[in-house]
Amino acid sequence: MGIIKVMDENLSNKIAAGEVVERICNAAKELVENSIDAGSKNIKIDLINSGIKSIKVTDDGSGMNKEDATLCFDRHATSKIKNETDLYFINTLGFRGEALASIASVSKVVLETSKNDEGTKVIIEGGKLISTNSGVSHKGTIIEVKDIFYNTPVRLKFLRSENAELASTVSIIERIALSHPEISFSLYNNDKEVLKTTGSNDLLKTIYEIYGYNVSKNMLHIKGSNYDYEIEGYITNINIQKSTRSGMITLVNNRVVQNTTINRIIKDAYHTFLAETKFPVVVINIEADPTLVDVNIHPTKQDIKFSKMDTLEELLFSLIRDKLNETDNLLKGYVETPKEVAHSYEEYDTNPLLEVKEEPKKVYEEVALNFNVDEPKAEYFAKKAEENLIKPVGLALGTYLFAQSEDMVYMMDIHAANERINYEYMLNKLKNMDNNQISLLFPINIELTKDEYLTIKEYDNVVKEIGINYEDFGVNTIRVLSHPTWLREGLEEESIRKIFDLIFEMKDKFDRIKFNDRVAMTLACKMSVKANTSISYEEQETLIKRLFECVSPFTCPHGRPTIIKYPKHELEKMFKRVN
Repeated sequence: MGIIKVMDENLSNKIAAGEVVERICNAAKELVENSIDAGSKNIKIDLINSGIKSIKVTDDGSGMNKEDATLCFDRHATSKIKNETDLYFINTLGFRGEALASIASVSKVVLETSKNDEGTKVIIEGGKLISTNSGVSHKGTIIEVKDIFYNTPVRLKFLRSENAELASTVSIIERIALSHPEISFSLYNNDKEVLKTTGSNDLLKTIYEIYGYNVSKNMLHIKGSNYDYEIEGYITNINIQKSTRSGMITLVNNRVVQNTTINRIIKDAYHTFLAETKFPVVVINIEADPTLVDVNIHPTKQDIKFSKMDTLEELLFSLIRDKLNETDNLLKGYVETPKEVAHSYEEYDTNPLLEVKEEPKKVYEEVALNFNVDEPKAEYFAKKAEENLIKPVGLALGTYLFAQSEDMVYMMDIHAANERINYEYMLNKLKNMDNNQISLLFPINIELTKDEYLTIKEYDNVVKEIGINYEDFGVNTIRVLSHPTWLREGLEEESIRKIFDLIFEMKDKFDRIKFNDRVAMTLACKMSVKANTSISYEEQETLIKRLFECVSPFTCPHGRPTIIKYPKHELEKMFKRVN
């Protein structure tokens, strides 16, 4: 007799539960997604002890009749796909028919549902049907999952603390609420409200309800499309910076997904706007034909594959980058309170903050009226600098420049501002292949390893396009005869060596655009005024003027702020002159 046996259904469901339901949040997600697929407009999640004792989801969806109420707990039982072809046109959140069977196999489940005035109550324990009876007729479904993992103690042992489990569940429900702003969600733990959205079908309002006033006030709207994708959503300006990627929420056809490539594109679009260790808050929905995406690659259905990633990358990157470039990203040196809202462009400097008379419940309307104001932009500040309306006041601590306009005080990091100016100057030279050269009276000899020498020869065209002219000079040695005019005097050899080092570093995956950026960033730092360097009043004026002539004047190439603003009104509040 053979030793291979077919597992019974209960055992296979428990194994599947290990893939689909690792934690409380996974179970809550699956239950809520079923409610969404049922067409619910109001979904309530009640947890006891963060869901370890009980997870109850109540909805007002379509409900089920007695037959479906029992069948839905069978593995691979689903109403959402009927044949193999349907896998290419998935428009629902669930489709495998694994979740309920997996959850039921490791918990005690009570399901109450009704359809066409027929109420049904189903009780299941450890995957075994205990009873199916008539129930109370009501609109929708109530499903309660109690004592999860009670019969798999090893898995129960690996649950985290109640606070950690609650935090994970809140995070997932927040993401689902953002993916469906037309649905009202409420989450309670031990009868205490933790989260609530109104189902207004307004994404910005849902962002406000979840993240609060300060985040929603700093949101920028993006929208665009190409032949394959439509993208719409909100991104934060540089006033909102997070230490983790947790605020980067990507939706595909209103499904919450986690895709490393998409996250990388978003982070790349914030290049020079945010430091490498900082991340934005974004809520972006990508609409695509179901045939272009594959959601059937992970048990939790949170990862996804795109068949035309190149066109998606181009669209997503340009939408974010263009919006950041055209928007005022000037960092605030204060936290705006809900009763204070930025007013019109014309009053930006003269009356930056106006008191709002409405009650606190009207705060969202204030945000909605004032968010994503395309102006004031960098051009506005450039004009004021040109007109000498932003005037230097003096230096502090050898590093910071104070300036003022009529009703605004600015504090600038001199080195960071110089870095931005030099970065954009050199990047422009590299993009336009400005190879005007200076011939060297004393050529620079650079000795290389054999590998480095061959790499320089391989990228000879790049070196020449930059404006570095050289000749062979002995074994694995080159002699630089001329260099581009934009290299800083006195740092020519060091700059050339750094350019070569970047070629060596990127040789296996060379990208000219990224190379130009890295060169500009690296050399800009070397060319810039260092801290504790005194500059004259005329140099201060020039710095302000040149900074606001930049495309992105508000951050240095490394994403640090170049300038912080303090409205007069805020300063007066600090000194208790006004309330």
